[in-house]
Amino acid sequence: MHSQRISFVNFFNEKKIRSMEIDEFVSGTTLPKERPNFCNTLERQLDGLGKIIGSTAFKFGVYYGQRKSDSVIKYRHTKKFGDNHLQAFENVRNEILSLLEAGKSQDIKKIVSNKLSTMFKGKILSSYYPERYLNVFSDEHLDFFLIQLDIDSKELIKRNPVIKREALLEFKNQDPIMVNWSVDLFGNFLYTEYPGRPPKRKENRNDILADYRTPLFPTNQKAEFIELDLDFLDISKNSNKSNEKKRVKIDYEQENRRLRKLGDRGEKLVFDEEVRFLKGNGRTDLAEKVQRVSLISDSYGYDILSFELDGTPKYIEVKTTTSKIGRTSFYISSNELEVSKSIENYYFYIVFEVKSAFPKIWKVKDMFQPKYRDKMLIEPVNYKVLIKTIEL
Repeated sequence: MHSQRISFVNFFNEKKIRSMEIDEFVSGTTLPKERPNFCNTLERQLDGLGKIIGSTAFKFGVYYGQRKSDSVIKYRHTKKFGDNHLQAFENVRNEILSLLEAGKSQDIKKIVSNKLSTMFKGKILSSYYPERYLNVFSDEHLDFFLIQLDIDSKELIKRNPVIKREALLEFKNQDPIMVNWSVDLFGNFLYTEYPGRPPKRKENRNDILADYRTPLFPTNQKAEFIELDLDFLDISKNSNKSNEKKRVKIDYEQENRRLRKLGDRGEKLVFDEEVRFLKGNGRTDLAEKVQRVSLISDSYGYDILSFELDGTPKYIEVKTTTSKIGRTSFYISSNELEVSKSIENYYFYIVFEVKSAFPKIWKVKDMFQPKYRDKMLIEPVNYKVLIKTIEL
């Protein structure tokens, strides 16, 4: 595939593009197979290096064919490029040359302002400069990757796809391992390893693979804080007798995998809300110091270091659930439990409905102090076993 790409860019070099005729460019014409075609090669022959199939041929600015409302086969063009197909072709060709120049100099502003369609523009850049520009062209896919990697923001989601691709590359280049990957490898990783191709599915409660699938989160989630209190918990519903009737084998490793991504999303929502609160109250200086320490180590005993408006440190442990407000459960490590009892200003932020467009956040202080103990059930589910072996 890369050999085809090299042949393509060598053939359609700057000189060739300047002298390129319309039938060497447009999609839909019946040229001899031995004659390369600019649009057809990018869309079809180089499909393995990034898909742009699916949207209409209008993405090229000029094409040869018919429409659903008009069966006549003829040259067609988008009006923004000219009054007729020949004028449109000249303007499209100039935009391609301008794009290649901007791509070479890495002038992101000129790339964004270039008039070619988003998908066409992206495929050209990644084909001519594969070590610099990411081969993800769908805006929907870009949003999915940004969200799954927890690097989305309301501002970024609204930006041009060119900027979103740059954000993904910045994420890659900040990672100590991925920084050494090629851009092509990173794109392949996104689609085939993590987070994987965006699923085309609806929520299915009977899906036996649900715990292994990547959770779907809406774009531009808007979390809100809510006031709650602990109600009396009917412990009888968790009695051993009841459990014996419904005793099942629990795969805690699988449960941890399922919860990890939900937890990451909950942490990001809380982090964003803490930063927003501090900035909104004139403490930008403190907002800049808020940290997701969980990304550094699990040893802290809390996930986020934030601050009260007076500058007092606030230690936040985030627990996340897809459940609505009411009866719910979460896991806590012995380290988190001990830290919550030993340091002041320790909070639990419990995020409800994390997969919804409007997650709810309840913050509670001193959750494991005596006043709450008769309103919760704490059960041990894991033990660390230390052993030493010798040969017989």
